Amino acid sequence: MAAKLTNEQRNDIAANPHQAVPVVDDQADKVYYIVDEDFLLGAGEHDEESRQRLRALIQEGIDGPHVSREVGDARIRAKMQQYADKSE
Repeated sequence: MAAKLTNEQRNDIAANPHQAVPVVDDQADKVYYIVDEDFLLGAGEHDEESRQRLRALIQEGIDGPHVSREVGDARIRAKMQQYADKSE
């Protein structure tokens, strides 16, 4: 079962449309990001095939070689820009 958003998270998402919203886990000293389905899949790609492709990409990232945070961030930003350009 998926975790539920808090009101604070919901407000942060509303204040930052089409962006990844950081969520801090103080206990684990980690930052996670909340993104909406359109952000990950692209507008209009809400079918099961698109979700399976996304799951496969995430698993590939988990199983693949580890990269530095800077390299990973650069790759993610480049991919996000590709999706943004595609949706215009």
